[in-house]
Amino acid sequence: MTPPITAARIVVPDDAPRTVWMLERGEGVTASDAWKIARAGIKARRTIVEQKMNGSTFRGNKATNAGHAREAALLDEAAERLTSLTPNGALWASVENDLHRATPDAIGIDPDGALVVVEVKSHEFGWKSDAIPVEHMAQMQWQIHVLGADYALYGFEVRDEDDMPPIGGATWIPVPRDEEMIAYLVERADDFIAWRDAGCPDIDALPVEVNAALSRWAPLKRSLDIAAAAEKKAADEMKKAIAKLPHAARFGAVGMGAGGGFQSSVTESISIDEATWKSASPEVHAHAEQLRVELALIEASALKHYPKTTRRTSLRFQEVENVDN
Repeated sequence: MTPPITAARIVVPDDAPRTVWMLERGEGVTASDAWKIARAGIKARRTIVEQKMNGSTFRGNKATNAGHAREAALLDEAAERLTSLTPNGALWASVENDLHRATPDAIGIDPDGALVVVEVKSHEFGWKSDAIPVEHMAQMQWQIHVLGADYALYGFEVRDEDDMPPIGGATWIPVPRDEEMIAYLVERADDFIAWRDAGCPDIDALPVEVNAALSRWAPLKRSLDIAAAAEKKAADEMKKAIAKLPHAARFGAVGMGAGGGFQSSVTESISIDEATWKSASPEVHAHAEQLRVELALIEASALKHYPKTTRRTSLRFQEVENVDN
């Protein structure tokens, strides 16, 4: 039995024909779309619109099929952590915005009466990350938003080399609401919907200040990229020519011409020859490898308990599709 939900309604029940489900899914922004849409430029947006109109050609592969096959078992594990849990195959829409849609793997109630959306993932052997990928985090925050949930429960497992699930069961992480991420995803989703409804124009309706700054930066960046490409080609030719000078390979070279000069420097670094060390002193090398593993485990635990988030911004130029060069 599905827990009572007042913030969302069912658009397509789980037993509806796939054609109906895909049609309604394509109308709105779903949880699996949210991060991709938020980060998409004009060209990527056009691809998303085309997939929504015509349906994605992806029908799953061996890895995704194996993951889907594990879903029921993972939801059984999730049920042990909640007072009630209902597997979900329905498409939900937010009451506040009908085009905000989501299909969580399950919906539950915890012992405190909180509404929980459940998302489970089963990874192939070799999956390394213990952290929640940002696209999965965004997926859950969108589900929380659409259904008005209090938080999400994220469960993941990594199958072994024989494609068997871990003996100790999946890893379970409660994911609290992130109001800032939800606000960002909502703003970007609404902007995408408005852009689509306007006929997918080539140019965004940017704020005046951003548009003014862009009008100054874009021609400079375009010219700089052309110059940088030409400079790289010339620099490669220069390096090949310098390499033919006596002793340049080890000590570098310096010279001056009528149009300017050059100085080529060579730096050396010394590293451990692991193969030679292992051959000459196998016991010591094996002990060092053991210490490396122990240090890696200690640092992994420290990263989990004492995380530090560092943010860096980058700026990338995107060419207008119909610009005259």
